[in-house]
Amino acid sequence: MSRPQLKTWLQLLAGLFLLLNAGAVQAQIAPDSAQLAVKLALVRLLSSTYEAEVEYRCAPRLSVSLLPRVVAGTAVDYSTPPSTRHSDDHVRGVGLGLGSRYYIPNTGTEGAKLAGVYLGLKAEYQHLRLSYQQEGWGEDPSATDGLLYYKFRLRDYSETINRYGGAATLGYQCQVFHPRLRFDTFLSLNALNSRSSAGEASRYRSARADYGHSGTFWTMGVSLGFVVK
Repeated sequence: MSRPQLKTWLQLLAGLFLLLNAGAVQAQIAPDSAQLAVKLALVRLLSSTYEAEVEYRCAPRLSVSLLPRVVAGTAVDYSTPPSTRHSDDHVRGVGLGLGSRYYIPNTGTEGAKLAGVYLGLKAEYQHLRLSYQQEGWGEDPSATDGLLYYKFRLRDYSETINRYGGAATLGYQCQVFHPRLRFDTFLSLNALNSRSSAGEASRYRSARADYGHSGTFWTMGVSLGFVVK
């Protein structure tokens, strides 16, 4: 994780705890009345992804979630060794997910809502734009005789990736430190399909963690958030 990313992470956590302290001054929320929670996906920060989850309890053991996502930062090219990766690769994008959860009875803190072992389903869509440099044939800008020359050199490229799919999740969410605070950890089986403007030549499709990977794969996640009401 880069220093700017670490600084952003610490600022977000500091803001979260300030909100919790402000809530503690007011009337305490009853453990069994939690209905709306907002969480931040911590693991995704490592890949320049800022994803929030707004979870709403619509029944005693059932909730629905909206998951907006913003991607902005250095793009990681997993097709090359870490020592040769370019720090000037950049990614920008947005995404949106829609999920639901069923909390299994008697698996969380007694009386607590939005807590316990859960089974979840999620559908999602992402739109990403990547810019990077890669060797290829291009005009030689150093030619001075008026003729057009082509040279194999580093060139600027851009690539657009659209991803859509879904995931099945097994997770556990619990109260920590404070009745309003929620800690969420989960294991997901993902199925995603990606379409790149670069087609088969995309450099971001070789590893399961790549932005343009298609197929099924497992991921683990950790989120931290608080109950709004």
